[in-house]
Amino acid sequence: MARVDISRGSLPNASTIHLPNSSSHDLANDLEKQSSASTIPRQEPENQDGSQLPLFRKILIFLSLALAMLLASLDTTIVATIIPRVSQQFDALSSATWITTAYMLTSTALQPLYGSLSNTFGRVPMILTSLVIFFGGSAACGWAPSMGVLIFGRALQGVGGSGLIALVFIVISDVTTEKERPMFMGVLGAVWSIASVIGPVLGGVFTDKATWRWSFFINLPASGVVLIIVLLFLRLPQPSGSLMEKLKKVDFLGSLVLIGGTVMLLLALTWGGKSYPWRSAKIICLLVFGIVSLVVFMLIEWKTTADPTVPIRLFRNRNVSLSVIGQFFMGITLFIPIFYIPIWYTIVKNASAISSGLHLLPYLLSLSLVSILSGFIVTKTGRYRLLVIFGTAILVVGAGLTILFDENLSQGKQIGFMILMGAGAGFNVQILLIIVQTAAEIKDMASATTLFLFTRLLGGSIGIAVMQSIFQNTVLPKLIQLGSQYPEYSNTFIRSFDDQSLIYNSGLPSDIRAELIHVYVVGLKMIFIATVPFAAAGLALTLPLKHIPLRGDAKPSIGE
Repeated sequence: MARVDISRGSLPNASTIHLPNSSSHDLANDLEKQSSASTIPRQEPENQDGSQLPLFRKILIFLSLALAMLLASLDTTIVATIIPRVSQQFDALSSATWITTAYMLTSTALQPLYGSLSNTFGRVPMILTSLVIFFGGSAACGWAPSMGVLIFGRALQGVGGSGLIALVFIVISDVTTEKERPMFMGVLGAVWSIASVIGPVLGGVFTDKATWRWSFFINLPASGVVLIIVLLFLRLPQPSGSLMEKLKKVDFLGSLVLIGGTVMLLLALTWGGKSYPWRSAKIICLLVFGIVSLVVFMLIEWKTTADPTVPIRLFRNRNVSLSVIGQFFMGITLFIPIFYIPIWYTIVKNASAISSGLHLLPYLLSLSLVSILSGFIVTKTGRYRLLVIFGTAILVVGAGLTILFDENLSQGKQIGFMILMGAGAGFNVQILLIIVQTAAEIKDMASATTLFLFTRLLGGSIGIAVMQSIFQNTVLPKLIQLGSQYPEYSNTFIRSFDDQSLIYNSGLPSDIRAELIHVYVVGLKMIFIATVPFAAAGLALTLPLKHIPLRGDAKPSIGE
């Protein structure tokens, strides 16, 4: 019998193939013809394969999933402008950073676990679970009577939000073909960037016009709508087996070690140089045990008899490994402007928190528009490798141009540089995920997707922590030096590091204020300089990528 190529899931399940009676020779010929075709229609019952969904239902599901991701992404940034009011109400300024940290830790560390759980228990049950957890965390935050309850609610939100972000991308890969997927992924990239800019604005509006609690209450009706739509319209294959059989498949040990190692690393990088000296025993222990835990995790994944959270075989695939490692560096590059450009406007232009966020619009709007445009281009042409290389090169140039941000930079150049950097990121932010999903085997689709998202978030979190250390080590010595020149203002200089509003409202003479502003500009310039090598590393990792043609046939990644 002729050899049949069934690599990458090109044939439907045997149970779904219906052939008339024929000789073995004819059967071999028929199978060979089918295997050589680029697309083979699947025979699953309606609504079991996402590609069989009617267009209206597919769009409705996509919009609901986009709303779910918007909510989870919003809660990363919406707290930026409510922290001062919350700290004042609960008289707990020292604990305020945990409002952000608690969400960041859980939402980052749990990403890979959701891919494994969705393979074992099904996409829909895990989406519903994530929505319920996110709903509960939002309710706890909204009605929080103390800072402790608020921090607990934020951690719970992160658990749910992590699942929402991961599962949205996984489900989109289930209900779309490879050729149409870039268009949907491009829109999701735009949703993420929109959330980044409207989050602080919404938080500020709620805080000023109503109460900061509405920053969390807004999630309740919205997540309820998503839950109803998912229940009524989303139908995907459900993995078979009893509950006990499914539990045996879950890589609990590997997941716990990965979560523990990630949390220790992020805590060390968050606390280092701020809450504790870098050389303190607590920071060193967290760093050492965090790294050791990640090494142990890889050994567990190599030897486990359960379904691994991160299959080691993924790293043998050139496109997957290059994209995942590259996304770590891209995560650093993507998040630095979002975090530090508003600080530049606050210090140099005396912009309010809301206004500083709005100044990010050139970066985020260009990222959104190009993300959507690149998705349409890839869907139309099926080509993506050159787009990623071109976009990442633009991103490197844009990152380099941010070094020119100083007190005298014209508004036109500010906007132009941010548009260029945002456009470069737009070509990169979702297309690399398409490359990962195209290269990975069907059975590894969820694991590859969540690993990609995990490395992006981990890169962003580590990058911000590293840059904050650079900023602190650059600025604080200069503030002390400036204080020795003007001892009567030395206390104001040091306090301005935590409260930049003192630069303008503490009565500093204009010439001394200009010197103080320059100190911060030098610190920010060091951050922008340090960003360029990370962007360049991301570009270098895109060059060896191999083009794998996108297929037009349906490719659900569960129920095979």
